[in-house]
Amino acid sequence: MPDFRDKLNRAREKAAIPFILNSAFRCAAHNAEVGGSDTSSHLAGCAVDIRCKESRERYLILNALFFVGFHRIGIGKTFIHVDDDLTKPAGVVWLY
Repeated sequence: MPDFRDKLNRAREKAAIPFILNSAFRCAAHNAEVGGSDTSSHLAGCAVDIRCKESRERYLILNALFFVGFHRIGIGKTFIHVDDDLTKPAGVVWLY
């Protein structure tokens, strides 16, 4: 099974646009500062938030993430959260 970074890089290559990360691994102190959940996948190093400002960019990123096999995606107005947290349910997409 490819590791999270390899999978993310394959998605970036598929999308053919830069993935600008707003957030990746977080220590507990920083997670608390930004209002992250105590069970945030960022704490485990298996989540990123990708900056996304327009519809076409959002489509390219989402298409690529699904194509390479990500199954946990959150969509915000200006970012897309993706994680590979095996301790949480797969096959989910949520809105912020």
